Amino acid sequence: MTYRIARGGQTFGPYTDAEIRQYLITGNIGMADLVQAEGSGEWVPVLQIFPLTQVPPMPAAAPYIPGPKVLYPDPPDFPWWGALLLGMVTGFLFFVVWDIVQASWLKRIDKGSRAFLLYIGLAVLYVFKLPGMWSTMDYNMFGGPLVHSHGGTLSGLGFVLAIVARFVFRRELLEHFNGREGIPLQLNGFLTLIFGGLYFQYQFNKINEVKRATNRSVPAV
Repeated sequence: MTYRIARGGQTFGPYTDAEIRQYLITGNIGMADLVQAEGSGEWVPVLQIFPLTQVPPMPAAAPYIPGPKVLYPDPPDFPWWGALLLGMVTGFLFFVVWDIVQASWLKRIDKGSRAFLLYIGLAVLYVFKLPGMWSTMDYNMFGGPLVHSHGGTLSGLGFVLAIVARFVFRRELLEHFNGREGIPLQLNGFLTLIFGGLYFQYQFNKINEVKRATNRSVPAV
């Protein structure tokens, strides 16, 4: 069994049972810290799992545990199912807007992020496609004239750009959470390809739960 320790918005570990008890003796871990057992999503006080009476003396010194790192603003905290419903109601327009919202959050904390510009380009293509989409809907539903446009070409470009934007954003999210924030994150490539922003939002919801549980939450202003 291994454990992770949370203190001041930062997580450490995993550590074995023996290491935890050793760190308690040397003072590297305090009773005010939180502990999470392997396979459990719950953070509890260290005292709850390692009572003082059960901590045997151990002579070996423990390594220094560094202080908390910089806390980053939480990613957009909107229910993924709500995004799905709004996307369907608005004819996918909400998906285009929400992709930009997600990417703009990462752009604010990582100036080198490229996903934001890619999603802006995707939104521009969507705007250019709107006349053709309206013409097709008017023709099919109301019998209006069918206006020929470059919708097929724009759709092809949009499809390619959407794939590129999703996977660039995926790579940048993995680098940010696994690197800067130290929050383990895995993003399935197939689900990224199929669901894009909805899949990212589902992961954001889970990440925000972890940040709140470990006192690392920094709500966006």
